[in-house]
Amino acid sequence: MRETLRIIFILLTAGIYSECFGQADSVFAYDLKNPDEIFVLPEYLEEVSALSYYDDNQLAMLNDEQGRMYVYDLRSRKIVHRVRFHGDGDFEGIERVGDYIYAIKSNGKLYRFNVQMEGVVEEIKTPFDSGNDVEGLGHDPHTEHLLIALKADGDIKNVDVKGKAIYGFHLPTGSFKKTPLHVIQDKELKRVVGSKFKFKPSAVAVHPTSGEVYVLSFVQRSLLVFGTDGKPKHLTKLKSSLFPQPEGIAFMPNGDLYISNEVEGEGGTILRFTAN
Repeated sequence: MRETLRIIFILLTAGIYSECFGQADSVFAYDLKNPDEIFVLPEYLEEVSALSYYDDNQLAMLNDEQGRMYVYDLRSRKIVHRVRFHGDGDFEGIERVGDYIYAIKSNGKLYRFNVQMEGVVEEIKTPFDSGNDVEGLGHDPHTEHLLIALKADGDIKNVDVKGKAIYGFHLPTGSFKKTPLHVIQDKELKRVVGSKFKFKPSAVAVHPTSGEVYVLSFVQRSLLVFGTDGKPKHLTKLKSSLFPQPEGIAFMPNGDLYISNEVEGEGGTILRFTAN
């Protein structure tokens, strides 16, 4: 009953703002003011900080301060699997690629383990540190890159970035791209919105069919979409009642979009949206 009342309240107070970047054919695929389903997580997942496709009707997630993966089954609406792969820490991104789970901390430390062989965890060296404040981890199957979104400073050694950056880690070669794959500049977003606008990435995912890159920002609650040409294509500002703290984003193979929210003092939420 409590879960039902929360869902009703969220739906009654939902609203949205949306803008395109001057492209006549840019029609956004999802109606983010009308979720098809809302899932309320257990209270111990109030700080759900990341989201990834795991298996059919299942999503993997993290609980911010713990090196523990939770697998949520969308049909039974409950956690069906847990894996503790590391001690405590500020974990902000998770992504499944094949049999491997990748998880990243805000200080840039990246970990990998095989879902078929629990207990063996590998740390992958990255060029990031706590000054970058890593917040998002995604996977682009078209380019075979992990996408790593930085909330704070986009600079790394020998690279200066004017804006927020998303870097790539090429999985086949195990190497990082020396320059960002995407750069987000507030002045460009301001040109579209028409007012001062700050965008700080909190999650990133790639659409399974279009190849477009979706980037969430908790700051000023918004969703930015990059086209396959690498340029910003669509900006959506999200209503706080529906998205109190958007921290995770993932797609099912059929294109269904899932966005998770931290909810202080209660279980977090996951919202499902089907394409228009």
